[in-house]
This record gives sequence, C-alpha cells and structure tokens, in this order.
Amino acid sequence: MAKLEKLPFKVLFYLGFFIVIIFIGLSYWQLASHYDDRNNLENITKYEKLLKVSISDINNLSEFQYIQIDDTVSIIDTWLLRSRVNNGQNGYNRVDLVVDSFNNYIVVNRGWVPLDFDIDSINKLEAFEYIGKLLTYDTQTIGQDDITQSNYLFRIDKFFLESEKNITLQKFYLTLTEECGTNIECVNLTEPYDAPHLSYAFQWLFFAICLTIVILRKNKLI
Repeated sequence: MAKLEKLPFKVLFYLGFFIVIIFIGLSYWQLASHYDDRNNLENITKYEKLLKVSISDINNLSEFQYIQIDDTVSIIDTWLLRSRVNNGQNGYNRVDLVVDSFNNYIVVNRGWVPLDFDIDSINKLEAFEYIGKLLTYDTQTIGQDDITQSNYLFRIDKFFLESEKNITLQKFYLTLTEECGTNIECVNLTEPYDAPHLSYAFQWLFFAICLTIVILRKNKLI
C-alpha cells in the first residue's frame, strides 16, 4: 500500500486501470457475441423435419423452428422493411401481416424486393406456401422510429405492429426460406451473422494489454 502511495502517476494508475477493466469487459462482450452468433448460425442453418402447424401453435414452438403454416390465411396488410441489400442492390424486405379464420395473426418476412417495388400492386388473394424459420422480433433502438400509418418499417418490432393494428401477435415472426413469391428473393438468413466479433474481442484485449504496460512503466512498476 505504501508503494502505491508513492506512485509518480497515481491518476494514470487508477484511471488507467479503470479503463483497462472497461476494455476487458468490451472484449468479453464481443467474445460472447461471437459464440452467440455461431450458435444461432448453427440453429438457423439446420433444417430438421418440416413441421406443419397452425398459427395458434406458434407460441408453443421455439426460435429457428422450421415450419409450414397449415392454415388457410389471408394477407391484411403489407410493409416495406427499409435498407435491405440483395446481391449488391438496394431494396426492401416485403413484410406481410396475415390472419387465419380464427383471427390469429402472424407477421411474415416474405423476402427482398427492389426499390421500385409497387406496394399497391400486391395481390392479397394470391396463394402462397408459408414455409420458413421462426425468428425473434427486432429490438427497438434509439433513432429511426417507425411511423404510424406508413408503408415503411425500420425494423420488425412486435410492440409497434401490435399497437399499430390493435392486435396480438405470436411471439415469433416467420421468415420464408422457399417459395417466397413472384419476383421476390428469399432472405439469406446467414447474412446477419458475419459480424467480426472475434477480431473485435482480440482488438479490445490488445488495447487493455497495451494500456496496462503503459501504466506500469510510467509508474516504474516494471
């Protein structure tokens, strides 16, 4: 303790090691994100036996379940999910709200459409096969708030859509993986999982080590 009292750069020592702890925390967070993404990627690319279900069954299922909606459903509304890219081209994802004969609702991400897609051209009576993966809704973040009574969305936000339509949705939404529709490209589900979390983890750890060396040398502890 007496040795610490005689440090030539005490502020650097205490403040520096506080920052080192932050760097280590950021490194751990990125490492945890890396393993979460890897586990999600394994689940999302695993296509077990197709499960035919009713919309009302979905609350009893798990995320990434591979399903087909075995109901007669109809489209009651459609939005365009902003800023989606397919093969280097900007566009949207077409997001439908569908309902069965018992007033059970589910949101369906049908796939990518180009920027000039005409939402008014949609044939709501067109028959589709609803086959895909169940996914967790997006989380509301600061900025880019969705606007009521708009044809566009920034995210698939369960609470916003329920409030907008005064309905209750299932706990997951469905992203189609096949037979997505005429001139619609199915979503590449592996695309969100290419963030370089592992390299970021090593980067923050490197910063922590470098700062630790600087602190110790400045205070003549090494």
